[in-house]
Amino acid sequence: MPPARRTLRATTLGVLVAASALLAGACSAPTPDPLTRQEAAPKATVDPAQPCSREAPAATGGEQQASGDVSASFTAATNTIELRSGTGVSLPALADAVGNDNALREVGEGEWELRADISVVGEASLHIKTPEVRWLKLVSEDGKIASLKPLGGGLEIDGSCITSWDPATNTADTNQDDGRGYILARDGAEMNIDNAEIRYLGSGDVESYGLSWRTEGTTGGITNSVVSHNYFGLYSYEVGGLVVADSEFHDNTLYGVDPHTGSHDMTIERNVVHDNGKHGIILAEDCTDSVIRDNIVYRNNHHGIVLYLRSDRNTIEGNDTFANAAQGININESNDSIIRGNRVYDNNESGIGITQTSQNNLVENNQARGNKQDGVRVVSEAAQTTLRANTLGENGRYGVYVDVDGDVDIADNTIFANRSGIMLKGSAVVPDGDNSIFSNAEDAIVND
Repeated sequence: MPPARRTLRATTLGVLVAASALLAGACSAPTPDPLTRQEAAPKATVDPAQPCSREAPAATGGEQQASGDVSASFTAATNTIELRSGTGVSLPALADAVGNDNALREVGEGEWELRADISVVGEASLHIKTPEVRWLKLVSEDGKIASLKPLGGGLEIDGSCITSWDPATNTADTNQDDGRGYILARDGAEMNIDNAEIRYLGSGDVESYGLSWRTEGTTGGITNSVVSHNYFGLYSYEVGGLVVADSEFHDNTLYGVDPHTGSHDMTIERNVVHDNGKHGIILAEDCTDSVIRDNIVYRNNHHGIVLYLRSDRNTIEGNDTFANAAQGININESNDSIIRGNRVYDNNESGIGITQTSQNNLVENNQARGNKQDGVRVVSEAAQTTLRANTLGENGRYGVYVDVDGDVDIADNTIFANRSGIMLKGSAVVPDGDNSIFSNAEDAIVND
């Protein structure tokens, strides 16, 4: 055995002997109160023939009033309606200005069909709202895909339902392989969505993912809305200050909420994110300085909440993340973040995973309970991780699993009723006696 390993073994045995009295006394420590678990709603069913399920809100006072002369035109060669001027222009006013029923028309009371791209440019803004627009169908047919694109201009969606539409099936377009309608804000646009339904949009084509904000200077957010059956529920790219709040994201093909590539200073809070095809919420590739707070995230087909690839200096706090197919919270190659006050339970793998080259992350005051593997899992090169004041109990394997060559600070945690309390591998050092470790089925601390 190498000298360094012999020294570590000797130190480990000494600490275990010194801590034995503490652990024996902890056997009588009171078990924490049962965790209050969120109720997972039954899996949602949405009929593609009637995808708008919410009652449209009534018009309210103080609405944005249209102003300025409306300047708009339709170009057949590009199948594009361009709105160049006018503030708060309504969809009926835009249709009147264009005068082309083949591109944009009302087909029933409050029900509209769009067979072209709408581009909003310059200082112009478009206001799609109830009751005049209850349902806007972005038609996919004959190789043409309709879209809404504020390109430097503005788009407000208030209370309306927006979906793709396939006239051949008389349903929302459920085939993503040949493209579907989408909504895209970019180039300094401002897009705000409230009390809306956004369903069955997008495909794997770049910029056509469903509901997207792209490029620095583009702003806005979504509140009080439902987003489902998109390719990505929500996607952003290099956008700062996006607000995603009080909304539901479910049954999207890949991710529920996916800020990506340099998005920053975002607020993602009080959403319900469930039954998505991969992760529920993911900040991926240089997404920094953002807050993921007070969300309910469950039954997603991989992890619940993820920070990935240099998504640094973020805060994940106060979330319930449970019944996900893998981990409740996963930090992967991301640094300097705070994971605090979350309730992470009943996930099919571990509750919280700190993995790969993640550095200097604080995991504090969380409850990780009833997960099928470990409460908290720290592996690969995830050094300088601090696990402090967490309640880690009733997990199927270990309360804490550590396999790193680096520092992991494990202090003031309550670790109980797991198969074993703490598993230490690699060069991990046995923690001091500040943890309360009791009622585990096998060992308090296992050092491999």
